Amino acid sequence: MSILNAQSRRRFLSVTAAAAGASWLQGMQRPDEFGIDALIDGVSMTKIPAGEFVMGSNFGNSDEQPQHRVRITRSFEMSKFEVTQAQWETVMLDPHAPSAQRFTPQGVAVSTAPSHFKGANLPVEGVSWDDIQVFLSRLNARDIAHIYRLPTEAEWEYACKAGKRGSGSGGLEKTAWDKSNSRDQTQPVGQKEPNAWGLHDMRGNVSEWVEDWYRADYYALSPAADPPGPEPGSYRVYRGGCWFDAEEYCRPALRRFDFPSSRFYNVGFRLVRNSR
Repeated sequence: MSILNAQSRRRFLSVTAAAAGASWLQGMQRPDEFGIDALIDGVSMTKIPAGEFVMGSNFGNSDEQPQHRVRITRSFEMSKFEVTQAQWETVMLDPHAPSAQRFTPQGVAVSTAPSHFKGANLPVEGVSWDDIQVFLSRLNARDIAHIYRLPTEAEWEYACKAGKRGSGSGGLEKTAWDKSNSRDQTQPVGQKEPNAWGLHDMRGNVSEWVEDWYRADYYALSPAADPPGPEPGSYRVYRGGCWFDAEEYCRPALRRFDFPSSRFYNVGFRLVRNSR
């Protein structure tokens, strides 16, 4: 049965209303807040300005060093929330998309309902980097005004820090689902406070695939403006803490990586887009 049926949507709205004790939630929700229309019409997108920040950390792992200044020279839009299961299912079940766009380049079928934890407004997880490319191809065929993609590592960390150095956007309890408060599972997106640029769940709930290939020493080699990531290798990067991480692993600078075909029930993604 589809997670997008009326009963599920009513249950979602009920849960949302019950969770709306925080003042920033009051009057914010609407029925399609976490659906596909909210992405395309821009309701669930926020503009990230061009700017400069300090990338990396001198107190983390060796691949987070050296700290270095990075310029993001062009503004872009980023989804306020991690991509939800409702959005994933809508795009992957779109009957107008070519049937060939249901498989990765390696011929692996992409599931319409891949997540371990089920719920329309939960973040989609259990998706590989390769699976996401299929989703993006189908979504880009649906929206004639924008090009959707994964953020680069630099864009992700820049957006996560939201103009601040260090840990990013305030206390973790207020902004992230981690080991201490998640009840050992993902939670509906958007319940925690956003950072200064309006982005929710950047430091917890699920970790997020980004565009870049991984190279441990890339920070010593990367350009100062709009670093695109290293040349192709074996691994893709994912960023941010997740529902089973301790606080120390939810820092903005932490880098993780795995094969682009790998699927984990703690890793999802969020989108960025630019006008065509």
